Amino acid sequence: MSSTNPAPDVSPKPNPQSSMASLKTRRRIAVLVQTSSAWSRQVLAGVAEHAMESGGWDFWIEPRGFYEHIEIPLSWSGEGVICRLTSEDLVGQIQQRRLPAVNVSWLGEHSPTVPKVVSDEVACGQMAAEFYLKRGWHFFGFVGPPPQLNYSDKVEKAFASTVGEAGRTVKRFNHEPNSGTITIGQEHPQMAEWLMALPKPVALLVWTTAIGQEIALLCRQIGISVPDDVAILAVELDPLVSAMSPVPIAYIDQSPRRVGAQAAALLERMIQGAPAPVEPVLVPPRGIAERMSVDNLFVEDEIVRQAMDFIRERMAEAIQVTDVASHVALSRRVLENRFEKALRRSPAQVIRRTKLTHAMYLLSETDLTVQEIGFQTGFFHQETFLRFFKRESGHTPTEYRTSASR
Repeated sequence: MSSTNPAPDVSPKPNPQSSMASLKTRRRIAVLVQTSSAWSRQVLAGVAEHAMESGGWDFWIEPRGFYEHIEIPLSWSGEGVICRLTSEDLVGQIQQRRLPAVNVSWLGEHSPTVPKVVSDEVACGQMAAEFYLKRGWHFFGFVGPPPQLNYSDKVEKAFASTVGEAGRTVKRFNHEPNSGTITIGQEHPQMAEWLMALPKPVALLVWTTAIGQEIALLCRQIGISVPDDVAILAVELDPLVSAMSPVPIAYIDQSPRRVGAQAAALLERMIQGAPAPVEPVLVPPRGIAERMSVDNLFVEDEIVRQAMDFIRERMAEAIQVTDVASHVALSRRVLENRFEKALRRSPAQVIRRTKLTHAMYLLSETDLTVQEIGFQTGFFHQETFLRFFKRESGHTPTEYRTSASR
């Protein structure tokens, strides 16, 4: 019986030295970003995506809370850092080690040592203002971060500037000077007083979803309706906190995943010898994540949206529900059913609320006489306007104007 020799194995053999060389080419990157928020985890996801596309990086990362001190570990040796720049100490550590580094936080200044890749603060403020203005809001408020956290005021200024271009103003909640937490905390009494004094309905831009959730709880306790009297939009996203609020909180999608990916790409270029950009890399926000906290203006029914636009456009006229129905080519009964389904209120209620909101704005922000304001809201007899305003608001126009000016 003849035997055959096995065919020679000509497949390439693993080269231990080559494998070691391959391992050595992987970037060693320290990620000094807190891991406790949805924003930071999305940033980290973007960093990880770029790293995988680049062949994989070896990360040094630890679970961190928002208030924890961040520093480069003494035992770590690597090629670059992606960080949330929270202190001058961290800047000094980066400079001492001569490491390329990128800051993904609004904290800290842009510099050649630690350039910034961040969501565009100005665009976020403008987007929030435009979102509210397009939906017919007249009154606005802002709750920013506590002063000790040292964030810039770019978001607030952009929000106020865009609102100002529409002839409106923004009322600001002033934190206690020693406040250093990202929540309202011990400031509940001051916040309750501020909320009660605001003209209604009012559109709030707040710094975090957590602050929005606290405001929603506080509004429930003091008898203010969200979103009918107070709409809440947060600058920073946190879908989990939003969902746990008594009224889910809308927020600006800052594109944190894209921030992380672009930060990682910039860091890789800097490791390869490219200079840091002269200006911060600004990532535009994706849009508004609409939730129930702004839901009184979030309407999926296109016919209802057209009807609401018609009501706002004809605010100075004595329009009736039949006029609105005729405009959208529906019977009154069908229109009322669609409003009830979309808004949980009737077309007549929307007409009255739209007129009342505009009258409140004119009373608090202009020197027009009560009679002139009546004309601008479709009431051609002052007595009719006075009865309407008292019935809908519980105050006379003069009483409301006096309280709003305080």
